[in-house]
Amino acid sequence: MKVITKMELQPDMVLGEDILDQDRVIYPAGTTITPQIIEKLKRYNLVCVTIMEDVDFATTHYAKIRFDTNFKAFERAYPLFLGQYKLAMKQLLIMGRKPADIILLTIYNELYYYITSGPVLLDYLYNLMPSEDELTYTQGLNAALLAGTFADWLGMSEEEKNTLILCGFYYDIGKLQLPYELLWKPGKLTDEEFKVIKTHPVVGYTTVRNQDLNEHVKNAVIMHHERLDGSGYPYHMSGQRIDVFARYIAIIDAYIAMASPRTYRNALTPLQILGNFEKSLDKYDVELLMPIMKRIADAQIGTSVELNDGSIWEVLIIHPNKYSRPILKNDKNEFVDLLQRPDLDIVKNV
Repeated sequence: MKVITKMELQPDMVLGEDILDQDRVIYPAGTTITPQIIEKLKRYNLVCVTIMEDVDFATTHYAKIRFDTNFKAFERAYPLFLGQYKLAMKQLLIMGRKPADIILLTIYNELYYYITSGPVLLDYLYNLMPSEDELTYTQGLNAALLAGTFADWLGMSEEEKNTLILCGFYYDIGKLQLPYELLWKPGKLTDEEFKVIKTHPVVGYTTVRNQDLNEHVKNAVIMHHERLDGSGYPYHMSGQRIDVFARYIAIIDAYIAMASPRTYRNALTPLQILGNFEKSLDKYDVELLMPIMKRIADAQIGTSVELNDGSIWEVLIIHPNKYSRPILKNDKNEFVDLLQRPDLDIVKNV
């Protein structure tokens, strides 16, 4: 809400507080201003009135974020830093000149200035609408932002954190060298097309292997699609043979893929993402994954979700053994435990 002078009132504004005259309510909060009301108020010794702003009409967690001034500042700054990151990567790809680590870390630090916490970053990225022709670069910048947040959650040292952030910036550099129309093709890829996509770790490693880069960063480029059960690619590595930083990046890459909209589906909600991770625990390093999942799950408490029956609920309690199936409460003070209701599923955040 904001306070304006009586002279600034315009038709269709909505009062945020009652207008009083000697303790008598002239117009109650929620009244829509009309020309007649503006004319009538001229008779009263009234200087200021309180009106509602767009954010005041937002009733859910995610709706309010879109009107939040801090989010809007982040949204304005994001394209600037994305452009800097894009330029740095193009210098490497076209001229073979690797940007100094400090350049990429400065991009991270200056953009992260707009983020007050890890849960806020998850909210902001969920509400960010990237330009379609920048999706591949967006993925790298978002991976770096998430890498810094996850490093903080996991209590990494500053050196380890910076290494993981650099892994985020570089790990998918091979995709920057594949045709855009193939990477973001609407619909299902053919077997031949998927074979081309699966070359990107090797393509990326070829680009960075002779660069002055931390070996963990190079390993993240070549290993980020390997899986602990050996089902990944390109070399079907398993277990501890996979660099620990590549294991972190595998989690970050999977999160970003699920949290990003596709032509065939909307972005998955954080709780839907957790459900997918829970179905694939054998593929990821659970010692790294579980603390991250718990942080993501705890950040959903108090948010609103829509179920597959169309009903709206608030996330109330996270189950310690099944993060993706919380206990919910609605505005009628009714409760539902998704762990006991396999017929109900979360379909979106509202």
